[in-house]
Amino acid sequence: MRAMDTVNDVFREFGGPTALGRAIGVNPSTASEMRRRASIPVDYWPKLIEAARQRGIDLDSDSLVRIHTGEQVAQ
Repeated sequence: MRAMDTVNDVFREFGGPTALGRAIGVNPSTASEMRRRASIPVDYWPKLIEAARQRGIDLDSDSLVRIHTGEQVAQ
């Protein structure tokens, strides 16, 4: 699995806005708007993290903070 460094990467891992929207309980247009703004509201993070866990995607709150603040991971 590739590292997720951007909100777009999160959408890619889930299979796009429709799949991510379904996973967090929002309609595709709402998810598409999140992707366009490059920001997933914090209110959705618990559902997103749980959906990621169920799919075997490595995503937690620390990762989401890093993604949303643009911090780079030291490699």
